[in-house]
Amino acid sequence: ISLSKYDTESLVDDETNLLPAALTDDEIQSNNISQRTLGILVLLTVPLAWGTYTPVVKYMYEKMDPSMPGFVFSAGYYIVAAVSLSVLSQLQAKNDDQEIINTPNDLQIEEENNKITTRGGWELGSYLFIGNGLQVVGLQTVPADRAAFLVQLTTVIVPLLSAFAAGNLSAIPLQTWAACIIAFSGVVIMGAHDSGGAGDQTGLLPLNSLEFNVSQGDALILLAAIAYSMHVVRLGEYAPRTTAIKLAASKATTEAFLSIALVAALFFVGSSAQSPLPEFVNKIGHEVVEYYNAISSAVMNGSVLSSESSLGVSAAAILWTGWITCAYTIFAQSFGQGRVNPTDSNLIYTTQPLFSSLFAYFLLGEVLGVYGYIGAILIGMALWLVSSSGDKSL
Repeated sequence: ISLSKYDTESLVDDETNLLPAALTDDEIQSNNISQRTLGILVLLTVPLAWGTYTPVVKYMYEKMDPSMPGFVFSAGYYIVAAVSLSVLSQLQAKNDDQEIINTPNDLQIEEENNKITTRGGWELGSYLFIGNGLQVVGLQTVPADRAAFLVQLTTVIVPLLSAFAAGNLSAIPLQTWAACIIAFSGVVIMGAHDSGGAGDQTGLLPLNSLEFNVSQGDALILLAAIAYSMHVVRLGEYAPRTTAIKLAASKATTEAFLSIALVAALFFVGSSAQSPLPEFVNKIGHEVVEYYNAISSAVMNGSVLSSESSLGVSAAAILWTGWITCAYTIFAQSFGQGRVNPTDSNLIYTTQPLFSSLFAYFLLGEVLGVYGYIGAILIGMALWLVSSSGDKSL
């Protein structure tokens, strides 16, 4: 007897519907907890991979000559991620088609699923692209440590957006709200530790060193935090409706397309004699053009071989970032958020400062001060609250 994949899924669903009569409540709850635990463990690898980004980029820029503009670097690793995930997605689809016979009804359902995946990829990829762009522009006038603090407002924005979507603040459990507040406090304290060593011999910063003025750059980075938060919340909607690898490939392709379009636009701006755009946009455009001219000249003159080490480091950085900090994390987020709700997922992402500090210690010899350890403990407490909760609501 030949069964289509959707006939098979129907039988699985029928069997699943019969399971509650055969299994005890404890067994059903245990299965739900095991899926949630798997999701948490996978999501924990996301901030771990993100933690490698800064040291890799810093090492690359120390070795590169000429220096690669940031938007060109982003386009490079997005292309690597998109191609890699698309190949894996196609291989998985081909393997599925070989194992199970497709019927006309299957093809219609598959087409609908592909539409959902494509729509999700464009929406989610656009959120990330907009967030990255706003953050880069905001960093033109906002210090990096202050920008990092503002971006971490996602810890509070995500549960607020989730509750707003549900139409009820009580949709977020009290334990989760407590974890959000604790994690946000930890990030703030770690940010104080990283704000340039303006403290006394104890490593503590005086209270009057904290500034609360809101500038235009602050507003842009706050908008970036909202875009990132929308990505986390909406990913929680799309992830359970499609496969992780297909959604990841669609999202990475969107980011690659938009990044290439942006670099092309910046190249056009940089090549123009006069431009009515803001000065920092013209500056970035000129950097893109200068980098292109430098590489082209090196290739034409054959001197590119003398920069083999520099080019090798650049290629390695693009491949690592594209495969690990981009492609893998996109897939892991899609996989994990199919099992963990958006609010708890975002709390797990706040552990990135812990992993960044760990890599900074081993690779750069940097150590945490008093604020750093306090912040790390608070973030750890928030993570424990999330992992100890069996809640699967928002």
